[in-house]
Amino acid sequence: MTNLDELVNAHFEQLKQNDLYIWNYISNHKKQCCDLTIDELASKCNVSRTTILRFAQRLSLKGYSELKIYLKWETKREPINNNLIDNFCNLLTRSIADYRKYDFSRICELIYRSKKVFLYGTGAVQRSVAQEMRRIFLIGNEHFYVIEGVDEISALINTLTNEDLVIMISLKGESDNAKVFSKQLVLKGIPFVTITRREENELSHLSTESIYINTPEVHLNANIGFQVLDSYFILVDLLFFNYILYKENQDQEAE
Repeated sequence: MTNLDELVNAHFEQLKQNDLYIWNYISNHKKQCCDLTIDELASKCNVSRTTILRFAQRLSLKGYSELKIYLKWETKREPINNNLIDNFCNLLTRSIADYRKYDFSRICELIYRSKKVFLYGTGAVQRSVAQEMRRIFLIGNEHFYVIEGVDEISALINTLTNEDLVIMISLKGESDNAKVFSKQLVLKGIPFVTITRREENELSHLSTESIYINTPEVHLNANIGFQVLDSYFILVDLLFFNYILYKENQDQEAE
């Protein structure tokens, strides 16, 4: 169910000055407003009952009664799931077990044979993962370059060669910028690895190698879900450990 804040944001351009004043009062007194009649709320906001009704209608609601339903739903306190911590730990344990079975050898080979490795995250969390990957691989004497934004992609694409590697970190694999970038990489024959959520997506189909991650949701209560993104960082750690072992084996064979 969409909440009132989302409705106000969605219809903000249609709201009048009085509507904004009404919303300011409601948003600061949600619990009290649950028990107010339309006339009582109108009196609190110093407007007419018709103005209150029009405010509700501008939010795409049928009337004041539906507005109160939203208010009661938002202020109803749901108990927190008693198994919250167990559920969270079990989800992470399953993710680790899945990654433990994954064969990282081909990706390790691509990293090992590349002259330069570039990391690109499509969102705020993904950029944090890219920075963490850069930090961790420095421990293994591998320097990765983080692509900070779309402008850098445009400047970088003409300097990349097939001896470089791009690791693209996404959630759904449907970012427009990432899709354009991946198609440019394919056309230039530049290998790239994608890390995306477990679902079919265009990036994974285009990439040289793909890693799929779980981003499960822990339900705090009946109304609130929390998406677990720790899987990204666990994956980075496991990829690093696999790479260190791969690199050690390659160096020993070269001696």
